[in-house]
Amino acid sequence: MKYTEMQLDGLKELINIGGGNAATSISKLINLPISMNVPEVVVLDYQTLYSQIMEEDKEVHAVISSITGGFSGVFLFVLSDAAAERLTHLVMDTVTEEIKQSVISELTNIVFNSFLNAISQLLSAELSASLPTAHYDFFGAAISSLYLALNQFDDQILVIRNEFSYETEILDASLFFIPEAGVLEEIFGTLGI
Repeated sequence: MKYTEMQLDGLKELINIGGGNAATSISKLINLPISMNVPEVVVLDYQTLYSQIMEEDKEVHAVISSITGGFSGVFLFVLSDAAAERLTHLVMDTVTEEIKQSVISELTNIVFNSFLNAISQLLSAELSASLPTAHYDFFGAAISSLYLALNQFDDQILVIRNEFSYETEILDASLFFIPEAGVLEEIFGTLGI
């Protein structure tokens, strides 16, 4: 898996625009400024992923949505339990476990669709996200099963990740985009890189 610096930079800018749009949508919903760090776009082996990004055995809320249309792939939004708790309390005061799952799913749906609306215009492609499904799992299990489901058996994986924060606190939540095989090449062609 080899990409040029220009391709990775172009992808980073595309993700930056989509993620910024998603952060703005969440900000409006919770009435607090949410910001997004410059996205990370790197090619890593699994061991490096688990040592640099997130531990393999860390339990997370994993929310998955399929992308269809001009380009296809999967969004994976992962939140620590503490981040899920904080996010739901930003939306409402009293939170049960059932309400927390609903709020996480709805916020994630907003994130996915805001992201896709922004990049759809840039890529001149109709893109839509399926309704998200949420489950509580180990990070390693969530990410490796998605790569395998998309027939990506390489030892190295492309990590496209946004990290969100509000006020002075980093929200332990990251958005991953996992493209289907060949999709990045199509995106690069559309971007002219």
